[in-house]
Amino acid sequence: MSTVRFSLVTVATKSWVAEAWEKVISGLFGGHAMSETNMEEGLCESKWETELRKLQNEVHSLCHQAIYQLLPMAGAYQQSLLDESLQAYSVYSPEEAEQVFRKGNQIIENIKGHISGIRYNASKMRAANRQVNKLEDMHAKAIMYHNSVKPYMDTLHYHMEQLKAIVK
Repeated sequence: MSTVRFSLVTVATKSWVAEAWEKVISGLFGGHAMSETNMEEGLCESKWETELRKLQNEVHSLCHQAIYQLLPMAGAYQQSLLDESLQAYSVYSPEEAEQVFRKGNQIIENIKGHISGIRYNASKMRAANRQVNKLEDMHAKAIMYHNSVKPYMDTLHYHMEQLKAIVK
């Protein structure tokens, strides 16, 4: 059995060459390199920083969309259902009006549950995001972001999709 030994210089040279080839190949085919250079600030961002920034932007836009766009639409839809239920008693027979009222009330309860889910998960996600941003190490920050922020983001996304399906 033969043993192959590499000196640290050989290993370092091979990893540097591999990174250089990866950058060249990914540049040719439009892929993403392991590290991207930000020419405006003269900083070299790692893959962790780039992915973390993408996730933070996604969290921000998801919260903004939920709170400032979707919740007002859901509130307007709830109000229209209430108005429809009130008008049903003057238009339909009492049995039909009761059926319209029950159907509208069930939809309003579903909307209320999803609104509560959105508000709860958005606030918890923001709190977790603030805690993660206090960390200094990018690798630890990315792991904590995945473990503490991402679950709230997934649940928020679920409630938003369900609410959009009801409202639209």
